[in-house]
Amino acid sequence: MAVRAASCGGRAVARRGGGGVLGRALSSALLCTAAATPQHISHYLAHQPRATWEALSAKFPAAGAGAVPHGHVDAVLLSLARRPHATTEPVAKNALTFFHWSAAAVASSSSPSTSYSLRSYCLLVHLLSRAALFRDASVLLEAAIAKHSSYPASSFLDAFFAAYEDSGTAATTRGLHLLVHAYARLRLPGEALEACRYLARRGVTPSLSAFNAALQSAKRAGAFGVAWEVFELMTQKRVYADQSAVGLVVGILSREGKLVRTAAVVERIHGKKCAPGIVAHVALTLRMIEEERVEQVILLLKRMLQRNILLDNIAYSLIVHAYCRIGDLKSAFEQRDDMVCRGCRLNAFVYTCLIRAHCCEGSTDKAVKFHQEMVSMGLRPYDATYSHLIAGCFREGMVQEGLAYFDNMLHEGFVPDISRCNEMLDGLCNAGEVCKANGLLTAIMDKGLVPDQDTYRILISGYVKAGDSEGIVKIYHEMEHRRLNPGVDVFTTLIRSLCQCGNLKEADKYLAVMKKKAVAPTSDLYDLLISSYCEKGNSKRALWLYDMMITENEKLVPSADSFMMLVRRVIKVKNSCPPDS
Repeated sequence: MAVRAASCGGRAVARRGGGGVLGRALSSALLCTAAATPQHISHYLAHQPRATWEALSAKFPAAGAGAVPHGHVDAVLLSLARRPHATTEPVAKNALTFFHWSAAAVASSSSPSTSYSLRSYCLLVHLLSRAALFRDASVLLEAAIAKHSSYPASSFLDAFFAAYEDSGTAATTRGLHLLVHAYARLRLPGEALEACRYLARRGVTPSLSAFNAALQSAKRAGAFGVAWEVFELMTQKRVYADQSAVGLVVGILSREGKLVRTAAVVERIHGKKCAPGIVAHVALTLRMIEEERVEQVILLLKRMLQRNILLDNIAYSLIVHAYCRIGDLKSAFEQRDDMVCRGCRLNAFVYTCLIRAHCCEGSTDKAVKFHQEMVSMGLRPYDATYSHLIAGCFREGMVQEGLAYFDNMLHEGFVPDISRCNEMLDGLCNAGEVCKANGLLTAIMDKGLVPDQDTYRILISGYVKAGDSEGIVKIYHEMEHRRLNPGVDVFTTLIRSLCQCGNLKEADKYLAVMKKKAVAPTSDLYDLLISSYCEKGNSKRALWLYDMMITENEKLVPSADSFMMLVRRVIKVKNSCPPDS
């Protein structure tokens, strides 16, 4: 009707104008303006073999002048996207040409009435993907992500998926997978992972190539946590890793410094080296077990068994480990028995898991029996086995037994890690064997172990119990020699130790050293020194420390006990002084 009316109006003007030039021009303009509707433009693009900028400008001059109403570009692209029977490649190319042409028209207009919207980008990307024009779609999609970078990733994903759904039956999921690739190429691994999760929630499983792209992006960015989440998601969604994905995961393991350790775990379970794919999936499982996600781990392991990704003995051993990790020994024993019934031989890894669980529960005697059982079966204990036994013995005060396991450990060529070493030292110091603890540390350091601040703090506390102030100072100087910068905890332990030994002069010295190293003293530290000087009868020094405390930092407030002790001491001194004559 609008076209007919415009046509009639044009003829009327032409008649009134006597068929002149002005009448014909006005009639042509009205016709073209009426024809520049989304329906006419999309019909033209769908049936035109090749739409050029010149042809579009000639066909729709009003649109070319920037007079397309807001939302017309979206409507044109949506109409094209919903055409299931159109020849996809020519239509998609025409749509891309129209997209750029309309943008150029808007840019040249003095008062543009429309602009690229996110929805326009999304619709066109899906249209290009359906036509397998992936290069054009990728370029456009990356431009859209950059242009709308201020959008939260969730909003962008919502808009992109809405465009996919609005395309109707003609839509394909190829554009959705392309979004993950775009984020990966832009080195946005977190967004690539979010896109994978979003699509999975919407019932669209990302393709293997999309997952691999996300893995590659995370590896390049050093976002190893994101990479493991991608690998876990693809395994949960039963998109099983190919050689490329396995290579990426093994590379991430290597950069994390965990490849050798994980391969050693696999070898201890199976008795020989296994393929990289097994190592990669075991590493994922161990990571999940450390996070105590047992139910998810067991489900994942069962799926791996169904697909023959893992061997039976490896999968069952990891299930035992998962139950032991959360302290569910009943389920762990049931799984161990089921493992034996299925013909899988018990291994050193399973025994070590059971030993660790019993030591953590305080049942070191049962852990010792498991150790004896595994040795009788011809299984060789390794560093973790000894470490758990040593820690369990020292926690329960079984010092001699713990030292015996330590000697066996060194004899077998294993060295405990620093945390296990600290537990042994703490056990010896609590038993009053600080000299043995110092000798043990020396023996371990000869094997290449590097002590940390906790190591020296434990030894300082041990020398305090022995009342050896010289030993305390020697330990501090050893820390200085090793260039370990003592923190406030170490200084507090050191000064408290010297105060308890009655060596207040040395304690004052290390308070000055502490300030020189820009380590701020705490209220507790000042309280300790003030009360120690009050007990020694040196109220003058105690008052000096009190003044320093409140002067240096107004947030430091003495405790009520130390303050009242100071007040009582000052009053006592004042009362003992003779009155002035």
